[in-house]
Amino acid sequence: MRASFGVAVLFSVFLPCAAFASDAKPAFDPVGLWRFHHTDGSSFLAHLKPDQTATTDWGGGERGIWRWEGERVRIYYTDGWDDVLYARDGAYRKSGYAPDADRCGPASNDAGAEKLSGDPASKPL
Repeated sequence: MRASFGVAVLFSVFLPCAAFASDAKPAFDPVGLWRFHHTDGSSFLAHLKPDQTATTDWGGGERGIWRWEGERVRIYYTDGWDDVLYARDGAYRKSGYAPDADRCGPASNDAGAEKLSGDPASKPL
């Protein structure tokens, strides 16, 4: 009897949260081909795929995964860096965090980002 009551309480507490989360609309569609800029003026291409994997042409080519964190997308790369992609004032930005950087502190770099295509397999013009 006690276990049944616990399960009922669990569903009554968490079910509304799950329904709310599924109704949330993302701030933007991250899937596609992106150009991420560095503060030194250089750039690289990032392919964010529907299966939440990511690849870039930076260096020898990085691989990673991406996920939503609130209204931002965080991309985790195999080399320990991660990027945060977000929209602000009608433009996209990308903040990069070095492997040893405090993720709660300021970003290692912050610069513009451009969505080139909604198709992650497309080639830049």
